[in-house]
Amino acid sequence: MVKISSLTLCAAGAAAVQALECHPGGPLLPRPRRIEKLDAVRNALANLTLTLDNAFEGEIRAGFNVENTSISVGLVSFDQAEPSVPVWEYHRLSPANVRGTKHIDRHSQYLIGSVTKAISDAILLRHNLNLDDPITKYIPALADKSSLINWENITLGALAGQVAGVVPNYGFSEYFYLKDWLETLGFPHIENSSYPECGVVALNGPCDKEQLLKGMLLSNPIAPPYARPVYSNVAFTLLMYALGSVTNQTIAQLFDDITVPLGMTSTRSSPGDEPLAVIPPVDNSWGADFGENVPGGGLVSTLADLSAFVHAILSRNPVLGTETQIRAWMQPGAFTGSPGSTVGSPWEIYRPAPSVLFPSGGGHTVTILSKDGASYGYHARISLLDEYGLGIMVLTAGDQSALGAVLNAVASTVIPAVDAGAREQAKSLYVGRFGKKPPPPAAASVTKQAQSRDKTKNSVDDEEIAIEATTEIDGESLKVTRLTRDGKDILGGLEEVWAATAGQFLPAELLNLTGVWRLYPAEIVRQRERVVGGNGGETEKVGIVEEDWRLAWGVRVSENGNPNSDLPGGVIEAGDCLLWTLADWLYYGQESVDRFVFVKDGKTGRVLGLEVPFLRSGLMEAAD
Repeated sequence: MVKISSLTLCAAGAAAVQALECHPGGPLLPRPRRIEKLDAVRNALANLTLTLDNAFEGEIRAGFNVENTSISVGLVSFDQAEPSVPVWEYHRLSPANVRGTKHIDRHSQYLIGSVTKAISDAILLRHNLNLDDPITKYIPALADKSSLINWENITLGALAGQVAGVVPNYGFSEYFYLKDWLETLGFPHIENSSYPECGVVALNGPCDKEQLLKGMLLSNPIAPPYARPVYSNVAFTLLMYALGSVTNQTIAQLFDDITVPLGMTSTRSSPGDEPLAVIPPVDNSWGADFGENVPGGGLVSTLADLSAFVHAILSRNPVLGTETQIRAWMQPGAFTGSPGSTVGSPWEIYRPAPSVLFPSGGGHTVTILSKDGASYGYHARISLLDEYGLGIMVLTAGDQSALGAVLNAVASTVIPAVDAGAREQAKSLYVGRFGKKPPPPAAASVTKQAQSRDKTKNSVDDEEIAIEATTEIDGESLKVTRLTRDGKDILGGLEEVWAATAGQFLPAELLNLTGVWRLYPAEIVRQRERVVGGNGGETEKVGIVEEDWRLAWGVRVSENGNPNSDLPGGVIEAGDCLLWTLADWLYYGQESVDRFVFVKDGKTGRVLGLEVPFLRSGLMEAAD
């Protein structure tokens, strides 16, 4: 008698559209490819273009002065054909502009302010210095015992991550032209000699390196290192000084280390090229010489150049470093005072509630890494949504409130569409029924001999494993609905096993199962050759890709704490989800019970089958 094993995959029905908030960290589904060809994305972008047109033409309220504002907006995908050509872009030139370009496109130049910091940190990443080194190792002048800041405790990593606790600026934070007005407000009279000797607006010129370092010795600390994030422009100048001491390069040459290999031909220290510039008809910094402060916010750039830079991050371009280094660079490093935001190097990281990005229901928390930048008259931001391989860039000149309004419109329109596109692609690839038929009787003995030599595979030749999978666009992931072997319910068995083995140490909430089992991409991919086919047919050797996915159960997370306890404070941890602690926890014969492997054609990307290693399934081909 033939023993039957089967597995069915699907997503939750449309009737229960809730935010999926208890799941392991990382993406819910693989990144969608060629998003510009996905119907959901194309429709969303068409609506977005129309909406922005209506705002600039006065059909709807924009929330900013459209007459004085120019913008360039773009979307970047990790697999776009040309790194410097966004998959979608939108431009508007203020009719009130007098100076600068008369035609706006992706090559038009803007001041990008502190977006410069992301490029500065990328240079640090590229040169692979030890981030735990103190800055005094590279700038011995800061080791002066008279300094009010103990610079020997300030590491490169603290400076790069905005957690060094040092001053934001030197000189620049003083405004000499306000002196008389401040005295009328009750400020005491001071002599000009009380001001710093450089960098003061309307009093003296920019600081040189010697003056800046001298100023660092006179500056007070704001916080102990790593105590809390403290925004600092001067920190990035110090980082470039450190890199320059090792490489014997100027600040401009160090920027070339990133901009030249990535083809960022218009990204340079201010001032830029006025014929290409977007110069707003309001007070602005165009043409300013930022001097030693360039690494913290003094670059000009274009939508095309920033597209190439964001694409390099999303695609793990080796110009920036190894894939592991780039992933580490994108992690948070400190908390802010807001519950939904953290700080990275130099990222401002936001995690809005699902209802913000998915107002119609469903969805999940999405992590957005951003770097914001502003100069007088200019406001810029790059945002990365790594789980989708998506970047958003907004450059504005004019009304600085334009950036928030435009970025929110883009994000709220595009992110749900890209999320839907990811599910559309996942459904076509991973949803279905997979099975393995037993070999013909004549081949059974040969197969057994071959399997005895393949101890790692350990397949069972007289069993069939059938898999079915469906997904829906409701914020949920790929879901396992049926897993049987020899007619027995493996998923039900796993619930019993977890209760028996883990119930002694797991919080009760993690055993409050919903009966839903989900697969999440582990982002572990292997390329190799394999013989496929058989089952009475011909075999062939093909290049394949193996994708690891991990199984996790659905948990009913209570927001009300333990209903069986009268002790106070029971809701402090309510709603927390600890599924991330259980990956790879339970094994059967040296095979993890949560590891599933999709096998894909190396050329076409088509899914050839699925393996469940702990069931010794071998390759289960997709059923017709």
